[in-house]
Amino acid sequence: MNSDWHCYKIRFSDEDHEECIRVSKESRFIFFMGHGGETKLCGSCGKNGELGAGSEARNDNPDYYIKESFIDSSNISKFKGQVFFCFSCNSNRNSSKSIGRIAIQEGVLAFVGFGDLPTDFVKTVPFSKRSIAIYKGLITKIMKYALYWATKENMSVDSLVRLLQILTTKEIQRLLQTKDQIRNKSSIINQLISFKNDIRIFGDRYVTIY
Repeated sequence: MNSDWHCYKIRFSDEDHEECIRVSKESRFIFFMGHGGETKLCGSCGKNGELGAGSEARNDNPDYYIKESFIDSSNISKFKGQVFFCFSCNSNRNSSKSIGRIAIQEGVLAFVGFGDLPTDFVKTVPFSKRSIAIYKGLITKIMKYALYWATKENMSVDSLVRLLQILTTKEIQRLLQTKDQIRNKSSIINQLISFKNDIRIFGDRYVTIY
């Protein structure tokens, strides 16, 4: 992107998670990219964090660290007055306990949520590793391009989301027209359709991102 962007890669400690939130207060536009769900956004996870080790092991060895709930209803108010763009699975849910709805109730200007984003291989889900790689590459390219232009033109949240949807549609058209042999092409296209259709804006959709 450019020097106006600050990427905070959270280390494996509770203190660094708090520092990330503190530093983010200096920005109007927050782009969160990570795992999450309807009610919470997850923090960092060491390579053995999902093994469920005890608190002593997590504190002594960062490999066992896991922050299952980083941002939720208890601290989303810390982003009051900001635009929160949440590139995380199922952050588009609209219920009384959803983080998107609570964010607006707690003073966040706008919250953008996404539906299911199949970026990890799951044996029981008919979406191959190769298909996931293609899908991830496409949505990453789409997201980078959209954010570049949105910041360059100081777009509204609504315009940013519309741009994402237009760019995704173009990629779908390109896949439909290509003569290249792509296995499971229809599955990739279906996931891209869901990607663009499931984006939800909470709060003021016409607020600018800067």
